[in-house]
Amino acid sequence: MKTIKINAKILKTPSEKGFGLMFAKKGNVLLEADWEGRYISSIHTFFCKPLLIAWLDSKMKVVDVKLTKPWRFYLPQKPAKYVFETTDLKTKIKVGNKIIIKD
Repeated sequence: MKTIKINAKILKTPSEKGFGLMFAKKGNVLLEADWEGRYISSIHTFFCKPLLIAWLDSKMKVVDVKLTKPWRFYLPQKPAKYVFETTDLKTKIKVGNKIIIKD
């Protein structure tokens, strides 16, 4: 298992998590769900340009990765507690990687 260190802003409030990277030109953010699950960690890409999304379980292990398109809904393949969003589409994240977030 490969460990990846990433700088990201951790979004804590409901309004921050609701917007994520919507309208952002660039950046990395981490959203935390209240519990680990598939539906609670689903996202939408309304008003977003393409993003790279990685869903992480409670141990920060990547359980799903998607390159998104605007105006869609995305549901992870497995339950997730965290959602990592980045505008850097070249970020090398794969299922099974462990992520360490540097705030």
